[in-house]
Amino acid sequence: LLGILKAGGAYVPLDPAYPLDRLSFMLENAAISVLVTQERLVDLLPTHWSQVVSLDTDWPEIASQSIANPSSSVMPENLCYLMYTSGSTGQPKGVSVTHRNVVRLVKETNYASFDRDEVFLQLAPISFDASTFEVWGSLLNGAQLVLMPPHVPALEELGSALRANGVTTLWLTAGLFHLMVDQQLEDLSGVRQLLAGGDVLSATHVRRKLETNGHGVLINGYGPTESTTFACCHALTDSSQLNHTVPIGRPIANTEVYVLDRELQPVPIGVAGELYIGGDGLARGYHERPGLTAERFAPHPFATRPGDRLYRTGDRVRYRSDGGIEFLGRVDRQIKLRGFRIELGE
Repeated sequence: LLGILKAGGAYVPLDPAYPLDRLSFMLENAAISVLVTQERLVDLLPTHWSQVVSLDTDWPEIASQSIANPSSSVMPENLCYLMYTSGSTGQPKGVSVTHRNVVRLVKETNYASFDRDEVFLQLAPISFDASTFEVWGSLLNGAQLVLMPPHVPALEELGSALRANGVTTLWLTAGLFHLMVDQQLEDLSGVRQLLAGGDVLSATHVRRKLETNGHGVLINGYGPTESTTFACCHALTDSSQLNHTVPIGRPIANTEVYVLDRELQPVPIGVAGELYIGGDGLARGYHERPGLTAERFAPHPFATRPGDRLYRTGDRVRYRSDGGIEFLGRVDRQIKLRGFRIELGE
């Protein structure tokens, strides 16, 4: 990833466990020119016409190249990565995320601490946008990044990695967080910043975590890929702050959110509406899908700058009396499975 970005390119993460049809579509849709992989994975990938660079078998040639930093003319609005999410038409859709979007997530922000004393764990696959927080949250701030082996770890293996490496900042899907609280709670005791999300958090599990090893902070992180990992966060340090649900909180720095009705008018506190997201984390749109981009990235009805847009999340929410936002469900048939968005059409 570092090499691709330093060369001025953008990356498209592929999971070799995906079905061949899905990988074929992604390779063709993104017009991949260079495929960076390992020799053992080449035969698992669909036939393609791009240049293949195998980091293992081609390493002698790679190692002979210059170690000088390349000059780069990349600007904030240039593409950083293209990440595919499930599509309602039966085909995945590529979300175009820029350098500005990533910087907004992990630099000069207010929802978590990013400094050189933190130890992050890269647990998410790079095809899942939680990896944006893990990889660039650490490397752009001088922190340490610990890489988990490239397989789905058992809970005991995850707990052992947390203890052995002194991990201080960790992101878990809601489902994995619930399992860790149920079975490996003590292994989370050294984590100062525990972020969880991707689905609704159980208030019971959150309360148990806070009451059993309550030092540090537990952050409910909410945000679709289109808003670059997080749009809203809610931090908890004590179980007394918790009611019957865990809110998604307030927008993070350089982000704006609105709860609107069908006429794009703000709704009062306590009334359900659809959540719209704007700000510097908003992706460019869907790759080569101008119609869908126009539908989901709507003109900003309260814009102060020409060209501002809001992303229609499809999530039903409401404001609480304290100003936090509570998630209520979907306005369509999209579901969540292990933290991943699944469109039933696909």
